[in-house]
Amino acid sequence: MQSEAIAAIVEAMRDGGGSRAETFFIAQGLGAAYNSVSKNYGIQKHVHAALLQAEREARQDEVLRAGLATYGLDKLVPTGSEDRVPTASKNTPSPTRRLFISHASADKKLADALADLLRLGTDLPSGRIICTSLEGMGIPTGTMNYLEFLRSQISDAGLVLPLFTPAFFDSEVCLIEIGAMWGLEQSAFPLIVPPVDFARVEKLLGKLQAARIDKEQGLSDLHDRIVHVFGLTAKTSMWNSKRNQFEEKLPGLLSGLAEGTRVAAGDLQKARKQVAKHMARARKRELELREVRDRLEEVTAAKNIEMLEEATRPRGNAIKEFKAAAEAASDALSGFTFGVREAIYEALGQGGLFRPDQFGGHHEDAEIALRDDLLKYNEDEGGYYLNTDDPGIEEAVGAVNELFDRDWGEEVEQWFKSTYKKRLSVRVRATWVALDLL
Repeated sequence: MQSEAIAAIVEAMRDGGGSRAETFFIAQGLGAAYNSVSKNYGIQKHVHAALLQAEREARQDEVLRAGLATYGLDKLVPTGSEDRVPTASKNTPSPTRRLFISHASADKKLADALADLLRLGTDLPSGRIICTSLEGMGIPTGTMNYLEFLRSQISDAGLVLPLFTPAFFDSEVCLIEIGAMWGLEQSAFPLIVPPVDFARVEKLLGKLQAARIDKEQGLSDLHDRIVHVFGLTAKTSMWNSKRNQFEEKLPGLLSGLAEGTRVAAGDLQKARKQVAKHMARARKRELELREVRDRLEEVTAAKNIEMLEEATRPRGNAIKEFKAAAEAASDALSGFTFGVREAIYEALGQGGLFRPDQFGGHHEDAEIALRDDLLKYNEDEGGYYLNTDDPGIEEAVGAVNELFDRDWGEEVEQWFKSTYKKRLSVRVRATWVALDLL
């Protein structure tokens, strides 16, 4: 049933994240429809907008089938249409289809060497290889819409060969090409290039079958696949000779690869937590140093014995208790991204929803927190709110309430004003900043 397929795709795309869903719809030529909805709305609104456009173009069934296949649901959910082209036909040897090498432009030398190996080692004509960074194999001069050109080339490819290098995962075009490959259900032979490993690929793209470019077996399997897909005559001696030459050059090519900057979300979250803990400790030392300096100023300014005794007398427990409560609140918030802490401030300080600027970095924080079930989204009012059923959120809210709801007395309030030059109030954002809560 079509409605069942739509529901399954919406749920899968919501769980899989906005970036992957957007990449899929761009590959389907529906990127503009997907992005026509304000980014303040959740993924569900974007997906429905794209599917509605597909319905207007009388190709919703086609898009649904591609979506179900991309998210591994095609065997679980029927689309209600039996006109699907058998995927086996894509594996039939073809004398006209081409090999599409998907790679980052920074990896041109590696792609060039690999294209030479495949061209000379399998007798695949250069005209049947699409490798966008190489002269004679790339995008024709005068092409106006290169993304549409890439989509059409991937659509007509007999085999897609992605080179998973560090720079590959930094390239938006490469990720679009991967999305198109999934969306069009194309046959692929991914090659993993060190220092990238299977674990990193799995973190970013999920489980998939791939081979390593630095292993003889991986290159041999690639040779066999190309010979089969393109209906070529295997020439083992020629292949072995060219493969040996490629393997001799490979260490130098790998050492010259561009370093990637993209990291897995889990690794980034761990790093953020470590930074937050170190900042909390530094803030605590700063407060202690400030207290010593204030006490020294009072002693220096004392003009009689009474003032000296007042300056040196032990402070009451209230200030120490306040500092402990502030540190506890800061620690409870330290594990969250800045976007989640902003949502907590909006909820407790302003009694409202968190509405990040769609052009700022906090919107992505909020979307990740939505998928992690830390935040929820109110579609009617267009904002994020706290999921207080989450233990971490519940602990953080309790710690902040303990800090601001307690009546600390005049001594603490005066001390806070003189120390931070701010008013002690849950509504004052600058107070949250001063206490390392934001």
